This record gives sequence, structure tokens and C-alpha cells, in this order.
Amino acid sequence: MNRRELLDSARGLAAALVAATALPVLLSWWRTARAKDPAGKAWADLGAASKVEDAAWQRRTLSLERVNRWRRELQEDVVYLRRKGDALEALSAICPHTGCLVKPRAEGFECPCHKSRFDAEGTSLEGPAPRPLDRLECKVERGRLLVRYRRFRPGLPQQDPIDS
Repeated sequence: MNRRELLDSARGLAAALVAATALPVLLSWWRTARAKDPAGKAWADLGAASKVEDAAWQRRTLSLERVNRWRRELQEDVVYLRRKGDALEALSAICPHTGCLVKPRAEGFECPCHKSRFDAEGTSLEGPAPRPLDRLECKVERGRLLVRYRRFRPGLPQQDPIDS
């Protein structure tokens, strides 16, 4: 074996090692990028739709299972529900200012952290909140109320979903 053949063999071996090292990283990225149900698209079952009362907001706690790479986590969040005629509405209980939980008041909602106030429709009345309370998509299937729970980045005037 001459010197040129030895150098060519060494280059080929180095290229094979780099490819073998990069392959698992690329496969992991590919599977994550093609996920069928990212965390931002989770539907939570909140029980019988007939139990949601007319015109009064009801606080409900929901539990969602999130998959974080190799482990499963149970996450609990709070939403407010109400019936308005035949339609069901859902509001996130997270203040769009910094992410604190809002509390119901007689005239709407209030954030205890920085005193943002919202009317009964979730519209911002005063305080530092940059947008109204976030509305969540809901639907009824076989008499069960399903809410598409999503979190949005706080502090922004528009909704920017966090899909983590």
C-alpha cells in the first residue's frame, strides 16, 4: 500500500465516522419535526356538556398528558366555561400579561399579580395586560365537552402559541 492509498483510506474512514455520529441526531430531529399530535393540539375532556350552566363562568381544572421526549408528564391547567344560548365558550385562566392565574369577580376577572381587569367577555379593561383573555376552541362529541387547550406567550398583543 502506497502513501496515497493510505491517505485516501484515512479520509474515507473519517467521513464514515462523521456520518455515523450525525445520523442519530438527524433521525431524532426528523421524528420530532413530523410529530402527528404536537402538544399544542391536545383536546381535553371536561365532562358532560349538559353540566355547563347558562351565562355564569365556571372554573374547571383539566389534566393533559404531555410527552416530553422520553417521559410522560401530567399537566393540570385551569379554564373557565360557560353556556351562551346553544354555544359553549371557554377562556384560558392565564393572564396574557405575565401568566398569572386570573380570579373571577362579580363584573368579570382580575389578575392578582399586576391588577389587570377583564370584563365578563374577557376583554381587557385596565392594567398592563396587552390583549384580552385567550379564547379556547371547544366542541361537543357524544355529549362530552372537549376543549383544545393551548398556552400562548404572555406579554404580546397577539396570540402566539407555545407548542412545547
